[in-house]
Amino acid sequence: AARARMPPDADAAVVRARALGLSRRREWLALGHYRQDRRGRLVSEVAPSPFFLSPRGRVDPEAELEATLRAFYEPAPAPPLQAARCQFPARFHWLSRRLGLDAARLPSADCSRYHQWRDTIDAGGVTLVFASAYLDNPGSMYGHTFLRLRRKGAEAGEDLLDYTINFAGNANTHNALLYAWRGITGGFPGSYSTFPYYMKIQEYTNLESRDLWEYDLNLSSGSVAQLMRHAWEMGSARFGYYFFSENCSYQLLTLLDAADPRLRLADGFGFGVVPADTVRAVLAVPGLAEAPRYRPSFETQMLARRGELSAPELARVDALGRTPTTEGVAALSALPKPRQALALDSAHDLFRWRVGPYNELPSDLAAQERLLLVARGRLGLSPEDPPVAKPVAPTDGHDTSRVGFGAGASKKFAFQEVDFRAALHDLASFSDGYVPDSQLEMGDVRLRFDDKDRVPYLERLKVVDIVSLAPWDSWVKKPSWSFSTGVDQAKELGCEGPDCMYYATTGGAGMAAATHVIRREVWFAMAKTELGLSPVFAQNWRLGAGGQAGAILELAPFWKIVIDATDLEYQWGPPQERLRLVNSVRLARDLELRATLDRRVPDSEAGGSLLYYF
Repeated sequence: AARARMPPDADAAVVRARALGLSRRREWLALGHYRQDRRGRLVSEVAPSPFFLSPRGRVDPEAELEATLRAFYEPAPAPPLQAARCQFPARFHWLSRRLGLDAARLPSADCSRYHQWRDTIDAGGVTLVFASAYLDNPGSMYGHTFLRLRRKGAEAGEDLLDYTINFAGNANTHNALLYAWRGITGGFPGSYSTFPYYMKIQEYTNLESRDLWEYDLNLSSGSVAQLMRHAWEMGSARFGYYFFSENCSYQLLTLLDAADPRLRLADGFGFGVVPADTVRAVLAVPGLAEAPRYRPSFETQMLARRGELSAPELARVDALGRTPTTEGVAALSALPKPRQALALDSAHDLFRWRVGPYNELPSDLAAQERLLLVARGRLGLSPEDPPVAKPVAPTDGHDTSRVGFGAGASKKFAFQEVDFRAALHDLASFSDGYVPDSQLEMGDVRLRFDDKDRVPYLERLKVVDIVSLAPWDSWVKKPSWSFSTGVDQAKELGCEGPDCMYYATTGGAGMAAATHVIRREVWFAMAKTELGLSPVFAQNWRLGAGGQAGAILELAPFWKIVIDATDLEYQWGPPQERLRLVNSVRLARDLELRATLDRRVPDSEAGGSLLYYF
């Protein structure tokens, strides 16, 4: 019956596809990554590339469908080129079901390359993996997501041999300004890639010290098979990579939508795609995702194991991990075997952290490592994972966008203000689900209306504001740093309002330390520089340097205080002397109440605001 309904040639297949309106079906649009542009036209997000068989394929879904059907009926090209149904197995699978196409009655084609790739991966299920934020790489500051393809019949603990599907931008410059510009404007080419999972573990958990969260997806076997077919197709696709919109996480949603168009995961996103929000979109589909599994980074495990040591043991381990010696190993023999095992494991952690978690070692360092491993093996005790406390999942923290309404008074007038922030998190927010002691704000706009001039004006615009505080640790030595650029008020000049605005870029570096006197406190100090541009300055610009010091006081799970003092001296004009205190109280996961005192010589102000995250 299926053969009786099969169109006898390409022309008949095209006529039937038109009659059925297949080019307008969501399945076809998902396979072509078509979305409506601002004018309402359907345009593929794939850049011009061999992914399209029609010259108009990128902007004309019907032309691409018809070109695809005609290509199925053409003789296979000479290798290394592939026959159309081998290059586009997901298209062929869907069209053959809709039109009754029979591969046996089409020109012969050798699809062994695709079959070998598919059979090597042997996917029986799909897992969405979220890698925590990595502030030292602009492309990963919000986190990263990729797919793990679970092998059929794999035993527990064999997941490192699974394969992954990853989308990333291919950076083609080391210039910081060009990197930022191209990342924002889509100047980097983006593409899909497939790697073994153990390579992603090495990259994220070992090299970059990022925790992973794994969400098993409940996709049908048919959807998994279609995802594999479409992933093969995407090998010929090229994209423009955008940090904030068409990024790694967004493109994975379009891949899942192509596997099962009923999901419609990518439909809820336009400009501004944060990886944690894409995971939330997956979790919002009833029954699609299981509860997450937590895979701590090498650094997290190392510090957790170190926390099990007593003070005398830690002193021995510290020396042994820095310089493994026979005498150092022998000094542990007085300890009970379980404590020897803990000490040797911890010393090996420190040794590997210092030389590189998976670097190939020169002969002298390899001999030192062998001392630790041989001693550990002679104990005859099985290795044990350290007791790592599971943090709050990235999807369980506050949402990424924020709006706030506030009021206050300065020495000169009372004011009301509204604040909108596109993303993501600041030091006064509660860090559940986020990188502790960090700030990453983008697109933060504050409008103010005062009782003096009675006109609204821009009080502040943070284009980007980053703070990374890394409390000092004798094993993990990371710098604390900050960077910001945007519009601010030069209130130290005695002015206020639209005539007092200037564009500022600041940077800083320093140190931080953590204590636990009350609950948890982080103290920091940085050297800072600032470049300001505005007609408000006598020379239309100013350059300053100085310092900033402050503290983050976590007084309770719902109560946090941030206090900082800044002193910047400029070549021309008065210095910026500022003391600021922010008192934040969490009323609910996405609701905060804040009180702020801001002393900026010669002015000062106090205010309160209600913040809602969404």
